[in-house]
Amino acid sequence: MKFAPAVLTVFALACARAGAGAAADASASLPLTLSGTGPYYVLDIDAQARKLSAAPGLGDLRVRNGAGETLPFAWVDPPQPAAAPLRAPARLYKVPLPPGDAASATTAAAPQRQAWIVDTKEAGDDLLRLELGLERDTQGVWTLRVEASDDLQHWRTLQQDAQLVQLQALPQVGAAGTLAPQAERERLAATGIDLDEQPARYLRLTTAPRSAIPPLVSASVIRSAHRPPPPPLEWSAAIAASSCESNACDYTLPANTPVAALQVMPSDIDTIGNVMVLGQVDAAQPPPRRHSLLRGSLHALRLKARRASPPGLAWDSAAIGSVYWLSQPAGAPDLHSPPLRLDGANWRALRIETFGPITQLGHAAPAIRIAVHRRQLVFVARGTPPFVLARAGMDVTPAPMTLASLMPGRAADDPLPAASAALAPVAVASAAATPASAASAARAAPAPRTGWLWAALLGGLAVMGAMAWSLLRKPRAPQA
Repeated sequence: MKFAPAVLTVFALACARAGAGAAADASASLPLTLSGTGPYYVLDIDAQARKLSAAPGLGDLRVRNGAGETLPFAWVDPPQPAAAPLRAPARLYKVPLPPGDAASATTAAAPQRQAWIVDTKEAGDDLLRLELGLERDTQGVWTLRVEASDDLQHWRTLQQDAQLVQLQALPQVGAAGTLAPQAERERLAATGIDLDEQPARYLRLTTAPRSAIPPLVSASVIRSAHRPPPPPLEWSAAIAASSCESNACDYTLPANTPVAALQVMPSDIDTIGNVMVLGQVDAAQPPPRRHSLLRGSLHALRLKARRASPPGLAWDSAAIGSVYWLSQPAGAPDLHSPPLRLDGANWRALRIETFGPITQLGHAAPAIRIAVHRRQLVFVARGTPPFVLARAGMDVTPAPMTLASLMPGRAADDPLPAASAALAPVAVASAAATPASAASAARAAPAPRTGWLWAALLGGLAVMGAMAWSLLRKPRAPQA
């Protein structure tokens, strides 16, 4: 039986490969739970589903039923790209406080408050951003409530606590012992408010109860032609820095994550500073399209952003803005800088760079949170459960259909089906499995793969049994 070690080695390798294949199959799908009346179901692709995919753009995801059949599905059409934003002046009017706010401001302890109406002059366009002008020599941090209306009668809240910041650096002593001139002192300003593409003719600004009155002198809006609203943002957990330099920190991002917004979180309170955000891309890839919504002139920073990086990769500028975490007196909530809007590119990593030492943002490296717009797909729930979202090869058919082909007779502006599908937690789904569901899952596995797996296992057991029987029957050699 000299061939026994070789047979055992081959058998062990076969079992290991079979076990690895089975583990890969188990990790390449996620169970779905359906709610509502089909046959069409809408599935939100969240962070768990993006981790399942191994292809850019999620092109390898498929939906399968209990028999292992790939179901017809279509990606929901993304919103059309917005037209080039335009900046337009707006009229600013001082008005009395709204009735409810006026009644609350009559107490002796309440500070003086003020309200303004901003006339944007157009009701049909989407408002992207409101830019406010303050008196130049005024410094402070102010909080405003922002509301929108089309008729000056019915108001809806856009932001409850929008912050305006205008500060000036402390004077520095020169080499000759003289103070720096007033005009040369660095200024820090964040006087814009994001409006999240809300259409409105009028905006109402009201100072918060514990805020001072900002000295507003002008207003302008950045607008674009109306388009359907984008999907809601999904925020990640805090991401720690993977490495840091004297004036920058790098952050590795999950795969298939088109970043639409970024929140930078300083490590210390009463911290404020200007930052530039860089995204890591392929060196041969053209930079993403950008609009004037990015804070500051990114074109002037292009050469600075294209800096040294690993071979085949490059850093490209993505945004610039102010980051702060400020305490407030009298128990008021802390002020946090608003998220920075990005272009939804699939960055490999992000770099946060400060105009000076990175310790401007605290004694430790700042953490970040990223947000993405959720993608959706619609599928036809044909056949028997369980239904799963599976990872397949890019060449697996059928390929995704267009939404118009999948749902003939549906108009372009019709709402999506009310029935929905959701990813079931894997641990809960496995713990609550019943014998019937286990049998269905066994039927769902492709027959050819399970057939050769069982044949290999049974064949190996037969070979091992024959070797053991032969060794037991072999007579022992006589001793000398």
